[in-house]
Amino acid sequence: MLTACDKEKDDPATPAPTTPAVCGIAGARLQATFQGNAFCANTSLFGDLGTHLTVNGIASNGATLTLELDSLEVGSYEMDGSTNYMIHTSALAMAYETVNATPATLNIISHDTGTNRIQGNFSGPIVEPIGNTSAQISGTFDITYTE
Repeated sequence: MLTACDKEKDDPATPAPTTPAVCGIAGARLQATFQGNAFCANTSLFGDLGTHLTVNGIASNGATLTLELDSLEVGSYEMDGSTNYMIHTSALAMAYETVNATPATLNIISHDTGTNRIQGNFSGPIVEPIGNTSAQISGTFDITYTE
């Protein structure tokens, strides 16, 4: 026996996922703009405090953003290859990272150690290590983390 479906009743192709108008919720938000494209950690997001605070987010298009924060007190800090490191992987799997030669900026706006919630923003250059191409990124985070 053979079966087939009626072509007229098939659903149209599913459109590619898009970044939502609102990214995350209070205490669970990581968003950025990279090369004019919006990044929103709307598929996976976590924060974990160990020797440093690791924040990792994955967007629905496969792009990732990871922050490894050493500086957790309210204030402004450099992000480079050694301290307050950041790596972004585009949807096309191109990796960009902070480097010592051209540090980015990290601003911790608030940090409540009682509720394990930290908020801040970052901006500056990140570099693709193979071709040494530099690009700008800026973003915000509002994370409730585990210890």
